[in-house]
Amino acid sequence: MLARHEFLTSVMKVMSGTGIAQLIAMVATLYVTHRVPPAEWGTYAAIMAVAQFVVPVAALRYDMAIVLPREDGEAKRIFRLATLINAVVSVLAMIVMVPVGGMLANALGAPQARWWMLAVGPIIFTFAELAVVNYWANRRKRFGVIGTNAVWNQSVTAGGRIVAAFAGLGGFGQLAATLVGEIAALGNFWKRLGKDLRSIPESDTPLRLLLRKYIKMPLLTAPNAIVDSLRLQGINLSIGLYFSRATLGTFNMAWALMQVPASVINTALSQVFFQRLSVTDAGRMYKSVKSSVIRSALLGVIPFAALYFLIPPVLPRLMGSQYAISAQIAVALVPWLYFNFITSPISMMFIVTRNNGIALAFAIVYAAVPLGYLAISHHEIVQTIYVMSFVMAGLLAFYIGLALIVAKRFDSRYQRGDAVPAGSVVDAPQD
Repeated sequence: MLARHEFLTSVMKVMSGTGIAQLIAMVATLYVTHRVPPAEWGTYAAIMAVAQFVVPVAALRYDMAIVLPREDGEAKRIFRLATLINAVVSVLAMIVMVPVGGMLANALGAPQARWWMLAVGPIIFTFAELAVVNYWANRRKRFGVIGTNAVWNQSVTAGGRIVAAFAGLGGFGQLAATLVGEIAALGNFWKRLGKDLRSIPESDTPLRLLLRKYIKMPLLTAPNAIVDSLRLQGINLSIGLYFSRATLGTFNMAWALMQVPASVINTALSQVFFQRLSVTDAGRMYKSVKSSVIRSALLGVIPFAALYFLIPPVLPRLMGSQYAISAQIAVALVPWLYFNFITSPISMMFIVTRNNGIALAFAIVYAAVPLGYLAISHHEIVQTIYVMSFVMAGLLAFYIGLALIVAKRFDSRYQRGDAVPAGSVVDAPQD
């Protein structure tokens, strides 16, 4: 059956790898909760939040353009361009953290972490470069490499986490383990796909011309990525600043563990669905988006329902007394993460159909609501997360309706007799 359905085959290749990877990460994380205090994990989470704010735009979104050209030689040239931009941005970020890192460390009550903040440079580069190489694997339909790379990444990271926790290295040890895992994943990519990349003659198109040709990638998609990063990492930093470093540690731990069921399936769906959307004919977009929503909703309902009822009796025993409140936070996150699970794959549709402006308007609201709520909330952390989770779930339900409307408009606008390939819509006017 899988042999007859390329989409399912591709999803299973990525899902098997990410599933194993996430289970490995979860086991290591549960061990860490018995060895690393919440405040130390909060320091680690704060540094990662700063780095992850930059990671999505470290290559100015030119990494996403790797899947667009018809010719592999031009795609390889974009690969080089994205890597160069990533390197420059990473160095600049590390320089900025010399003065800013000290202020942030003091605000979090962890002045000893001032120089740890410089690690954001290498973290940004390795995380962003892994995204670059994954887009190349996506273009070449080497989804098995993406899956095995995820396993290799998390295996090395998990081993490093356990060793660092056992040695009592605290948050700094967890930071080092994360960085080593990313480096290992990049090494695995070059081992698996380096020959494929080298075998393709690179286009001699000047980089400045490629910058101009694909300028819509940073202009149209980077703002969305920045707003999304502001929301995700702003929530973490806001909890650390408004509550405490230890509270940030317990929240971030709950968030990390709750990503396991979503990432097992959703990463696979997002990777493969983006590649499929990029070649979807106009006239079929609505059907593709609707199918994705239904598929994700059905795939997620049982796992997330099980999490809601099983977390309270099970998770506290696995995590230990230091992180007992993380179980309550994890339950509170279920409604939000379930709807996020449904909407994540279809978010790429706005990029493919060139409706980035609509996506950006929603992203701004979607970021402003939780950050504003955290700034004015006077409840304790569990109640705060409950309210925020249901509000965010409601916003995502609206987002699903918005995506379906945009997809139908796209089909109506571009269907003129024969279907227009989505690849040719890259330069189409934006609604």
